[in-house]
Amino acid sequence: MTTDSYSALSSKNFRTFLYGNIFSVLGVWIQRLALGWHAWQLSESSLVVGLVAAAQFLPLILLTPFFGVLVDRVNTRSAAIVMHAVLAAIATILGILTYTGHMTAEWLLFLAFMHGLANSAYSPVRLALIPDLVNKKKFPSAVAVSSIVFNVSRFVGPGIAGAVVALYGLGSAYMINAVTYLPVIYVLSIIRIDEHEIHAANKKPYFDQLIEGLRYTRDHAPIRQIILLAGVSNFFGRGILELMPAFAALIFDGGSGVLAALMSAAGVGAILASLLFSSRSFQPHLHGLVVIGALGVGVSIILFAYVGNLTMGVIVVALLGLFASLVSIGSQTEVQIHVENRLRGRVMSLWTLTIMGGPAVGSVVAGWLAEDIGSTYTSLAFAVSCLLLVLWVGIKKPNSPAEVKE
Repeated sequence: MTTDSYSALSSKNFRTFLYGNIFSVLGVWIQRLALGWHAWQLSESSLVVGLVAAAQFLPLILLTPFFGVLVDRVNTRSAAIVMHAVLAAIATILGILTYTGHMTAEWLLFLAFMHGLANSAYSPVRLALIPDLVNKKKFPSAVAVSSIVFNVSRFVGPGIAGAVVALYGLGSAYMINAVTYLPVIYVLSIIRIDEHEIHAANKKPYFDQLIEGLRYTRDHAPIRQIILLAGVSNFFGRGILELMPAFAALIFDGGSGVLAALMSAAGVGAILASLLFSSRSFQPHLHGLVVIGALGVGVSIILFAYVGNLTMGVIVVALLGLFASLVSIGSQTEVQIHVENRLRGRVMSLWTLTIMGGPAVGSVVAGWLAEDIGSTYTSLAFAVSCLLLVLWVGIKKPNSPAEVKE
């Protein structure tokens, strides 16, 4: 255990939460592969695969800002426990329907949507927990360490999922995910957190608070720009990544093993990005790394359009995972540092919307284009659009935040 005062691991609360959360994060990636492959098995349609991916993320587009207001009004630890229990219940239903042979594409879409709905409520809760676990100077470390865990799971999870699906079936993958929520529920119930009063300003009418959060984000130039950059790169980059179940079959003529290899490759790239941010020497260059990541996403998609074999595909997907994660990790850290604590739930909900909601729309658009013009032209269209929009949003960080009136 490190004693570095800037390390999140020096916080007992953060370590305890991390130990319990490792299992649920691993389960998320097991279920994500299972859902994608299940959609392909039931339909053999890249559009349906894209719709299942979108169903998991679409609620984030519509509801996350509203949940963000609630996060600023409630106890985050209690909210996290409730949402983990709901996510475990959804995974259990997925497993039961699959085991009993009653799963259809329609049921899969509905349950993927319910998972997205619960996750849209949990995501701002998870981000708002950080100040309860570490002090502000440890925020960059907390984000980096959490990202390492997330992305190691992203690497290991698809491999485990591929083996579980091949040996025991999709139902077992869903049930394993349900069980992985139990440790984090237990940890959250025993962790000692100082209960603080809800800020007086957060007792204002609900919609007044919603508008306040939107205006704050709009008027805070660095936060506004970083969220826009994150939105662009995630729409295009992760929109392509969400179609890997279809690309594994269409481009590489493979099954769940090929899909696991591609998803694990994206995880390797993401782990490298997490390790970069775990070094304090990179913290002064957060914005530069985000910009490099956003541009790198566009370049990686161009390369993906021309891959001719699985080996090259794995390498390019790893690059795409690296650059996309530079954007995700760096942007979260920047926003966490800039935002006022009383507005954290609302502003982080908008960041969550771009990071997870972007792929919801991007995957549907990519799926539709792939069926109409093919995977190569779809990738090229996404790449060019990504690069042009990144340049339009701007790659130079504003010199100072806009003055925001309370």
